[in-house]
Amino acid sequence: MIKERLKTFLLLSLVCISIYLTRQIWLQMPYEILPLIKKEKALDTSYLLGDMLEPYKYLLNFDTKFHTVLYNEGEENLWTSIQPILVDALSSNSFKVERLTNDEFLTYNSKRSIVFYFPEKFSTYILARSLEVNKPNNITEKIPDIDSIYIYLGIGDPFFIFSNEDKHLMVYDLGIDVKELKEYVKEIEETGDYTYYYSMKDTLGSNNDIFIPIEMSQNVPLAYVENELIPNNIEEVRIIAEKYFNKDIDYIREIVENNGSIIYVYNQKVLKINPNGLLEYFSPLEELVKERNLYISLNTVADFLSDHIGIPEDIYLTKIEEIEFEDNLGYRLTFRHKIRGLPVIISDDDIKDFIQIDVFNKYVRKYKMFIRKDMNISDINLAENKRMLSAFDIINMNPTYELLEKRYIYDKNLTQDDINRETLTKDILSSIENIDIAYVDPCSKDKEEKLIGVWLLETENRIYAFDVYTGELVFER
Repeated sequence: MIKERLKTFLLLSLVCISIYLTRQIWLQMPYEILPLIKKEKALDTSYLLGDMLEPYKYLLNFDTKFHTVLYNEGEENLWTSIQPILVDALSSNSFKVERLTNDEFLTYNSKRSIVFYFPEKFSTYILARSLEVNKPNNITEKIPDIDSIYIYLGIGDPFFIFSNEDKHLMVYDLGIDVKELKEYVKEIEETGDYTYYYSMKDTLGSNNDIFIPIEMSQNVPLAYVENELIPNNIEEVRIIAEKYFNKDIDYIREIVENNGSIIYVYNQKVLKINPNGLLEYFSPLEELVKERNLYISLNTVADFLSDHIGIPEDIYLTKIEEIEFEDNLGYRLTFRHKIRGLPVIISDDDIKDFIQIDVFNKYVRKYKMFIRKDMNISDINLAENKRMLSAFDIINMNPTYELLEKRYIYDKNLTQDDINRETLTKDILSSIENIDIAYVDPCSKDKEEKLIGVWLLETENRIYAFDVYTGELVFER
């Protein structure tokens, strides 16, 4: 009897000790354990949707004279830091607004601030929802679409300017805290490890607000890439097919074509793996889609990407197009990706983009993917020793200007009588809508493909890519 009581006592003691220790763990380490639990729930559509709608470059205005442009926020966490501030702005019921002319807006780039540029104009409402704002305020109605966000970080109260081309809405009296964001900008400024950018309006006399460098402080990193998908690895390809159809390979029809393409068919769904590493997926629509819904479509794409390629790193949404297929209304979403922090452009017209998805609300009808990964070759002997040309250098090279002039005259259908030589140069420079540094992927090799550093010049109708070291035209679209 005494022995049984002793066992009972020991068992109760162990239970009490266990409860006590468990309680201590939860009390002492809530910020180490809870985020891990929440993280599992966070890696869902909401997370991916917010990840898709990101800026692709940042203009930092330190003051009137000093500016720089970043394509990779790196350790600075600029976009991450502004998100909670944006949430406050887009959910607040207490704020004031003022519409600005384009000329008025341009003056604000001389003040301490950051401008976040998106690769495509996005719905302000959907941006708010992607940031988990459940009930966005009427800022989303006052400026329905945006392509950039300006935040003032100088002396006095901070404010936002939401812009879409030449439409600008200042939002102030928000009571937001930008202390952390100011610290990040200060750290970047104090390092001095960046290239100075200047307004084209000030340096070249054009009528646009584009900032370009006159002299580069460092070269474009040398990068080599390889295909992420290896078509001749049949075991890997079959695993991919099983994942897309959610079926064992024994239930999927496999067809090998003469050109090396492998086709998988299950019911009416088709997966094609091309020899060059391009993956194509087709699925019939399950019902007629008579009305587009961009928010539902974006969530569908976020789910699809999460299921098939995981959390897409360094991939960003760059274009949204309305499409129609047999009376069904949907969207075509195009994604690019970055390597070493810089956008990568494909020069192969047969591939065009890294990811392209045709989505009709909750249905993905067509999907193309061509993913290349950085081989991370860091041999110092492979570094470029040439002097990198700035965007200012490229524009001022005779062959470049002559090409721009020729295309401008052609696109505008100008005759010799129409041309005003006194204003022609200014008109041509003012027609440039965007200038970016990027990589071009020739897509000629499945591995050890050297990316070409380029300056991308975009006008109303064309895109030019010029080699950053020679100034030669790499491609034109």
